Amino acid sequence: MLSACATIPPAEPAPIDPAPSVSSTASKPTDIIIGAESTDIVDASGDVLVSLTYSEDGDAAVAATVGILGEPTEVRHQDSTNHYPEVDGTSWGGFDIVVNRYPAEAILTGEARWYQPAFSVQATSAITDANVAITAVDLTRVGDDFDVAVANQPSNRVHTDDAFGIRSVAVDLPTSFSGIIDDAGIEMVYGAIASAAPDSDTVTRMAAPAYLFSLS
Repeated sequence: MLSACATIPPAEPAPIDPAPSVSSTASKPTDIIIGAESTDIVDASGDVLVSLTYSEDGDAAVAATVGILGEPTEVRHQDSTNHYPEVDGTSWGGFDIVVNRYPAEAILTGEARWYQPAFSVQATSAITDANVAITAVDLTRVGDDFDVAVANQPSNRVHTDDAFGIRSVAVDLPTSFSGIIDDAGIEMVYGAIASAAPDSDTVTRMAAPAYLFSLS
């Protein structure tokens, strides 16, 4: 489950238009590309079939993805906790969209506000059940050598959780607002995050948008 906050200027996002069904779409999806602010589903020519921006409507993002990838392999619901909102997850076998159900009073508008993504995505495989490849924008994939993923990355974009043994790295940062903020003297790195499970030498999960230190 994913949830994150970072300050950005207010904006009125354009709605995500649900795509036509796969059967009526001339170009078939070949790649899902996960970035810090959006995930693109593209065809073999690199043309974007749909761009899913995390600040936009989560249900519309799910509908648009169904139109491109077909019916999901799994749907699930989780109630809210003290730290996370209620969420609904939709999976296409290795690629998930998690829609955040914030209470109405938590949605702030007007002046600069805390960034509350309408939804997030995660990958637990390098390919979906329908044979669509999943990568980060820097080409990192689940199953890649974690040390290769962190090569040449600044030290503040790499983190090891000593308590749980999870290693993580920010593979993409946002460009429309700061991906690194100072939170009470602690640098919080926010964007597309790849992680390795305890005792694993490979990337086992990618998620966006997420904080580097809070990924679990």
